[in-house]
This record gives sequence, structure tokens and C-alpha cells, in this order.
Amino acid sequence: MTRNERIHALGYCRSCLNETYGLKLKQEDVLVYEFLGQCMKCGNTRHIVHRVKKYKTWKLMSSRKLGHEC
Repeated sequence: MTRNERIHALGYCRSCLNETYGLKLKQEDVLVYEFLGQCMKCGNTRHIVHRVKKYKTWKLMSSRKLGHEC
């Protein structure tokens, strides 16, 4: 499973991804769903991250919690 597939499966908002995995993703670094959804971590209704953009995946390399796949 690639890291983007794992991010997609989590169903987290961007702020929860940053907090949980120690990332520094900005709004322009991610693709989100057009509709609002419920974040699986915080439970708030927010934009759920679908994937990290192609040229920003290097930001995922620093997260050991996401695993070593890629």
C-alpha cells in the first residue's frame, strides 16, 4: 500500500494528518474531496484529504508513522 493509499483510507482532515503524523502539509499540498465529510480522528465536518499532490510527496518521507512504503 502506498502512502497516498494509506492517507486516503484514513479519512483524516489535513490538520489531523499534520498533528498525528508530524507532517507539515499546507492547503496547496493536498487534494481534498469536493464535499465535506466527517474526519475519522476529530469527528468534525471538514474537507477530507484524498491524496498528497504528486510533487509534494517528499513531505511524506519524514513521517515514520506512515510506514516505509512508497
